[in-house]
Amino acid sequence: MKDREARGIEISALSISIIVTVFAVLRAGTWKIDLGALLIILWTISPYILLFLADVGLRKTSPTLKMSSVFFAASLLMLGFTLLTYLDSNEGGSSTYALIFLFIPIYLYLGGAIFVAGGLIWALLTKSSKGKNL
Repeated sequence: MKDREARGIEISALSISIIVTVFAVLRAGTWKIDLGALLIILWTISPYILLFLADVGLRKTSPTLKMSSVFFAASLLMLGFTLLTYLDSNEGGSSTYALIFLFIPIYLYLGGAIFVAGGLIWALLTKSSKGKNL
């Protein structure tokens, strides 16, 4: 797969994640939009935006470092986790249902950071091992 195709799929996955998240927040809030709902929407979509900005920033600061496959995989994992948690959750009368909008972004931040950091370490190690002549 070419880098351009992977980038398009990554952006699509993050966009779908944002749409599903906003849909879940609005559905849980009985389709009312007020300041509280807007703040929750900003909080819940922030992991996807941060992942995209990290990808853009890393591409600009270190274009030789090939991290596109790591961000591609991270965006697909985030999409899967988002679909699994927000669409599969049942808001059926639970008093603690709204807590998923607090904790899921935290899980996405932690998982995304661990995954991208591992990919960055892997990319740096493979880059440095390619430069050695054995």
